[in-house]
Amino acid sequence: MTTITASRATPTRTRTYPIVELFGPTIQGEGAEAGLATHFLRVGGCDYRCSWCDTMYAVDPATVRGTARHLTTADIVGGIRALAGAPEWVTISGGNPALHPLDPVVDELHDAGYCVSVETQGSRWRNWLGNVDRLTISPKPPSSAMATSKHAAEFFRFMDAALLAAADRSVLKIVCFDEADLDWATATAAAFPDLPLFLSAGTPVPVPVRLRDAVGERYRWLCERVAETPALARARVLPQLHVIAWEAATGV
Repeated sequence: MTTITASRATPTRTRTYPIVELFGPTIQGEGAEAGLATHFLRVGGCDYRCSWCDTMYAVDPATVRGTARHLTTADIVGGIRALAGAPEWVTISGGNPALHPLDPVVDELHDAGYCVSVETQGSRWRNWLGNVDRLTISPKPPSSAMATSKHAAEFFRFMDAALLAAADRSVLKIVCFDEADLDWATATAAAFPDLPLFLSAGTPVPVPVRLRDAVGERYRWLCERVAETPALARARVLPQLHVIAWEAATGV
């Protein structure tokens, strides 16, 4: 007699992602979709430590471990669909969202009818970045203390992949705090003349008492310098609109 022994199936673990913020509707504050309504998904974890980072709560490993919610793709898409309003866009940011395999999240958001925008510093390429509707590449200038030769090599490798997979949907967005940053932005933009260029006036960290005034002063400086620089004639110059609207508040 043959005895058939049933094998016990090994349960598969559903992938989760460390989500620091999921909110909306709000207004996109920077880049190509600045001023448009969006829902916002902030994923924890980053491979950079910028000196002026204004989202350390999504960067510092201990903080992310202690505060992030570990959500599945279904949790994320369901949470976004439950938000008020009806924006066309969902913005994924960090930290650096490219640390995570977000392929199913992007696919499910598309299936739910959303356009997906992602912002990353351009340090690590993942194939799902080629499937988004807007790839905002934000390399970090000297004032961040991240403009190292190692990071430059990573960035140019990233750009090779981005231009192959998503050239028609990619933009450069560079934050400028001072003249050295502006010179660096000019040289970086010259290397990619076919990509739209957005320059943002950096928001001071730590936050000053009169934040809007400080942002306005730096924005005026950047406007004046860009306007007189022929090599930057194609750049669009913006403040961080969300800072003007809500200052340093999170979740808006």
